[in-house]
Amino acid sequence: MEISTSDQGNSTLIKFNKKQLLGTEGVEFQDYVLNTLDKGIHSIVIDLSNVEYVTSWAIGMLVHAFTTTTNRNANFELVGVTNKVKEILSKVKLDTIFPMRDVH
Repeated sequence: MEISTSDQGNSTLIKFNKKQLLGTEGVEFQDYVLNTLDKGIHSIVIDLSNVEYVTSWAIGMLVHAFTTTTNRNANFELVGVTNKVKEILSKVKLDTIFPMRDVH
């Protein structure tokens, strides 16, 4: 499976288990986000530690998830963002929008 989830109290971790995010995962990913929010969970953490490359479609997918989550008064955070992905997010100024932290 390319996407896995795990609930951790009032938070859900959504992890991408692939090296490239192309955006083709968008429908499945958005379903995970919406189902999580519909369960009343108020924090979504996206683990990108396996991801080395993202396309513009994948960036759009993350922006949509961020917007959906924040519009529902929930927290959205990226963890384990690799240097290559950080560079891409920085080029489009999303490194200042997405909350990011290292994996514990």
